[in-house]
Amino acid sequence: MSYDDSADRPPWMPPVEMPKGKPIWNQDEGDFLVGKYVLAGITYVASDDKTVTAQVQCHGRITKADEHGISIACEGKTWRGQTATLPPDPRSFRAANPGEYRLRSTGETVRNPDLVTTWTLTEPSKPS
Repeated sequence: MSYDDSADRPPWMPPVEMPKGKPIWNQDEGDFLVGKYVLAGITYVASDDKTVTAQVQCHGRITKADEHGISIACEGKTWRGQTATLPPDPRSFRAANPGEYRLRSTGETVRNPDLVTTWTLTEPSKPS
């Protein structure tokens, strides 16, 4: 996946270098996301921060965005009919470059999504 150039980014989207820490929810930013078609990639990593345990890709229309999460009504052959909920952080969404995006996990091709987002989820360490 490739991302947009910062000059083409809508004013509400953050710079490529995002500040660390918990985002402050802004409902106007959330409302902007609703209705957009998004391609999401999620990588699951073991507690060692190195071992990738799974990678998931889904796509669909954002149906809800509030301080509790961002909901995607999934499409495609694997996830159709399911809802994916991502954390309430609009900073992770980027305008997608026009074109075709081939999903490694399903073999599907998504054409011209509005947005892309990627997430890495790390498994918590187990107590010794």
